[in-house]
Amino acid sequence: MESKARLIKPDKVEEKTAAEKLSDFITKNRKIFLAIIAVLCLALVGVGLYTIISSSYTKNSSRAMEEVKTKIVAWSNETDETKKAELEAELIPALENVAQKWPRSFAAQQALYGIASLYGVKKDWPQAENYALQSADRKPGSYVVPMALEIAATAAEEQGKTEEAVSYYQRIVEKHKDENPNIAHAYFSLGRLKEKASDYSGALGYYNTLLADFSGTDWALLAKNRVVYLKAQGYDN
Repeated sequence: MESKARLIKPDKVEEKTAAEKLSDFITKNRKIFLAIIAVLCLALVGVGLYTIISSSYTKNSSRAMEEVKTKIVAWSNETDETKKAELEAELIPALENVAQKWPRSFAAQQALYGIASLYGVKKDWPQAENYALQSADRKPGSYVVPMALEIAATAAEEQGKTEEAVSYYQRIVEKHKDENPNIAHAYFSLGRLKEKASDYSGALGYYNTLLADFSGTDWALLAKNRVVYLKAQGYDN
């Protein structure tokens, strides 16, 4: 009788270690892994280049703005009217150059604020409002924003645009209350503008907020006088 061949099985199959399994998996899918590694390397290189470029961008824009600030100081200190006029003629183009060359920088926001201030000094209120708003909108989280909005509000009021002035001051008290050292003035201005528009209830609301939150300021003293006056006239909220 022929004997049947038997399949001899090992008594025990050794299990592969986790490291060996991972090695096998990577080997089978090496093309995918190589592609992923290549993408990651490119991403890291991109981040590195962005950091270098961003740092250079900030440094160059800041240096340019500092140079313009030196010109502004010279213009402010100049007593000769002819020389002062010559220096003034250079300022706005120099500031515009910073804003246009580095539009995403903090220096650009400062430059636009500087232009708005200069137009305010010249009492060119439309231009002052325009550049102030550009400055305020350039970097919304910056401390420059409430100062720029102050210029915009003043310029708007000087043009008889009361509603626009109110909206600018409202942006200050609603979004920049904490970082604005001149917040009390914004509240008083809102009360004054509301009073001017015969909205006495609204005026008292802003005056009373000023008295409650900023009682130690000169603006609060002025607000107190206005509250007394309005109540004496029968306007009480």
